[in-house]
Amino acid sequence: MEKPLKNIEHPGIIEEINDNNLIVRIQPQSACASCHSKSYCGVADNNDKIVEITVTDSKNYNKGQDVTIMLEQNLGFKALFMGYLVPFLILVVSLIVLIEITKNEGLSALIAFSLMLPYYFMLYRLKHKLKKTFTFRLKH
Repeated sequence: MEKPLKNIEHPGIIEEINDNNLIVRIQPQSACASCHSKSYCGVADNNDKIVEITVTDSKNYNKGQDVTIMLEQNLGFKALFMGYLVPFLILVVSLIVLIEITKNEGLSALIAFSLMLPYYFMLYRLKHKLKKTFTFRLKH
């Protein structure tokens, strides 16, 4: 029997309604400090987060309405992997290899950081596909 998927939930406020898209502002909560997911969630810092949620009928929602948004926990890990771990590995591995090849730390650091550009450009080009993968839902 499969385990049910765990969700990461955050309260938010609807800021804007456009067609079938809701723009929701997530404010960090005091509960974030004790949450087991805070290390990869990104909501635990002090800045408000804005997310876009697609709904079937936006007429059921009002600007300023309190809502709870959800993201599957496994998607949180995937976002952590793509947003932090892969760039870190690219940077560290390329820096170590380049220092061995060039024997020049400054040049190696410059080249290692420039190797991040293709990765972030690829993420930028795939943003529409990623937007479909990392979808927030409203808790009913």
